[in-house]
Amino acid sequence: MKYFLSVIIVAVLSGISISSFAANAGWSGEATIQSFYALNDDAVLIKLSSFNNPGGCSTNSSGDIIVNPNTEKTWFTLLLSAYMAGKTVNIYVVNACTPYWAGTDYAEIGHVRVINK
Repeated sequence: MKYFLSVIIVAVLSGISISSFAANAGWSGEATIQSFYALNDDAVLIKLSSFNNPGGCSTNSSGDIIVNPNTEKTWFTLLLSAYMAGKTVNIYVVNACTPYWAGTDYAEIGHVRVINK
């Protein structure tokens, strides 16, 4: 009986944690890119005109999204091109936040859409 009860509890808790984990990903919302802030060769913060912050990251005025231009070349190129052309973007952020400074962390990219408006 204890084994059966343990299995039920684990199954319920696993379901809760998986559903809450999945709920933290989502689209940033359509916005324009306001700024790029190069922190170093491997980290650039991108500030959007509006950001839904589906992952609940502790972003600040320095940026909302973090991208590594060396390993995420396609996303960085798309976002820089959209910025230069004044296009609207919608960024799907995954359920992870990258910490940088104390008390801050920034959304990680899962997908990028550039919209011609």
